[in-house]
Amino acid sequence: MKKILIFIVAMAVAGAAGFGLQRYLSTNNQAIAPQADSAIIGSQRTEFAMMDIDGNTRNIKDWDGQIILLNFWATWCPPCLKEIPDFIEVQEHFNNRGFQIVGIAVDDEDDVREFAADKAMNYPVMAGETEAIELSKKYGNSIGGLPYSAIIDKNGKITHTITGELSKKRLLAILKELGLSV
Repeated sequence: MKKILIFIVAMAVAGAAGFGLQRYLSTNNQAIAPQADSAIIGSQRTEFAMMDIDGNTRNIKDWDGQIILLNFWATWCPPCLKEIPDFIEVQEHFNNRGFQIVGIAVDDEDDVREFAADKAMNYPVMAGETEAIELSKKYGNSIGGLPYSAIIDKNGKITHTITGELSKKRLLAILKELGLSV
């Protein structure tokens, strides 16, 4: 009987500790989120060209003169998938108004093509496993974490990097800061 009581108390303590840790991590995730290389802020964008999922070569220069959100993501990444509906909505709102989202998937091209069609993604999407992760590192993603976003102003300067999920509210605030009428 004493062993059962000790076991029950030990399980209760372990459960309470686990619950407390989970609550701490969920409310303080900004404190433990990996940080982007801040030295990249203010630097000129890295030039690149990649094939999009429709087989067309896309170049970062295709969007010269616009604010660009480069979003590095994957179909197997839950926070990445959470961002996409908001990105679709924001891209629709700012269509032909000086803002372009460019999705760069660190994933298998066939999986990305199927996913993009299923979700009706309304912005250019490229895919390349190693190529995409190496490109994200050139934009300040030193650890290669996903999702990762870099925002480039109309003059080609990197103004913001975001490691982890980018909320619609934060994206709109950044766009307003960069001079777009929200």
